[in-house]
Amino acid sequence: MHTFTPEWPNDLATYEPPSLFDFTYRDATDIGKYAAREPLAAWYTRPEAWHLDGRGLWRCCSKGSSLDSVRRYAAHPERMVECRLVKPRRRCPNNWVMLEPRHPWSDRYEVTEGDAEAFVRLRAGLVEFGVNLLDVVVFDQECHWWSLYELTTGSTEWVFRP
Repeated sequence: MHTFTPEWPNDLATYEPPSLFDFTYRDATDIGKYAAREPLAAWYTRPEAWHLDGRGLWRCCSKGSSLDSVRRYAAHPERMVECRLVKPRRRCPNNWVMLEPRHPWSDRYEVTEGDAEAFVRLRAGLVEFGVNLLDVVVFDQECHWWSLYELTTGSTEWVFRP
């Protein structure tokens, strides 16, 4: 588990959150740095999959529903790539990282070994669709984050594939 310190003001009325394009995402700590500046990163009730180019630059994304999670996608990896099946983009990169915010009212608030196992299954399932799942980064409402890649490999540094 890692912690981030919010860098946004208490009064968000005039705050301009960072652009996704302002960052390079090479490992999970880069996602933590982004979350420290973006108050919505942990607030959303649905996961997002960011599609990164080989340099770690954000190019596009897909959004899940509030019912989706790493565990649900692990059971049905094709659901995570529906964006490619329904509306393919010519330049959508194959390196993906999923951000999964969690809320105390959810039955899946705690990060467990089951999440790590689901990450491994999901990662293997997405290979057949040409997707290199770099990580699933889970956020809770107390400014904690977990890298499921780190939990399964011991490293936060991702391996990009062309």
